[in-house]
Amino acid sequence: MNSFRISLVQMNSITSNKDLNLQKIRSFVDEAAKKEVKMICFPELSTCGYDRNPSISLWENINGYTSETLVKMSKSKNMVIIAGMFEKHLHNIYITQVITFPDGKIEKYRKTHLGRHERKIFSAGQNLPIFEIEKVKFGIGICYDMHFPEVVASLSLQGAHIVFAPHASPMSGKKRLEIWKKYMGARAYDNRVYLCACNLIGNNGSKKFGGGIGIWDPSGNIVKEYTEEKEKIIFFDVNLDILNDIRNGKMRHMKNQFFLRDRRKDLYL
Repeated sequence: MNSFRISLVQMNSITSNKDLNLQKIRSFVDEAAKKEVKMICFPELSTCGYDRNPSISLWENINGYTSETLVKMSKSKNMVIIAGMFEKHLHNIYITQVITFPDGKIEKYRKTHLGRHERKIFSAGQNLPIFEIEKVKFGIGICYDMHFPEVVASLSLQGAHIVFAPHASPMSGKKRLEIWKKYMGARAYDNRVYLCACNLIGNNGSKKFGGGIGIWDPSGNIVKEYTEEKEKIIFFDVNLDILNDIRNGKMRHMKNQFFLRDRRKDLYL
């Protein structure tokens, strides 16, 4: 099997204690490296803790202290790291997932769909970018983004094999997974991607989060889940052969088609 090992983390990120959060991230990265993980994803705002009115001390340029710290980890462990931060750019603050690569490259995804309270403070991202490592293409949708089917469709049409969905949701892990199951499987199946979600856990000093981890395969089946209320790292081998067979039209049965290939663009807004 042509596979690619990923890892998802459920962690408690303390508001305004960036160094502690980064130390914790380093520990998870070290653990993942022992399992030869190629890519690890942490929850929304995992480096700084979720806060709707964040201290100015938490705002950072995308090439600042947090990203540089993560880049060092990526280089050291030969691993792509996806982690959440408050990004400052010009006069705007974004809820961003920074992506650091073993070669030192730094990329970003800015949350494009903001909750009603978030809109009062943060700016929305304007792009749905795709990233690539070792010929594996991946995209990101942060929390509320995932309620919009067009997000995953756009990423899949750009060639994404994996879509990561980092969250900061206050409900329990069991309740979070129950809600995810209403739509995440459909996102994965309709768009033929692996969909990988993780959530913050615990009290961050101002808000309590309930955790939850879930992975859905390109057939919409949930293949990995975790709902206990404690920090956790999970590992999963993405089957690239299945994805490539679907995309290349080698799987003839209707249920195994790449559905987006047959969409009627002339009908849609």
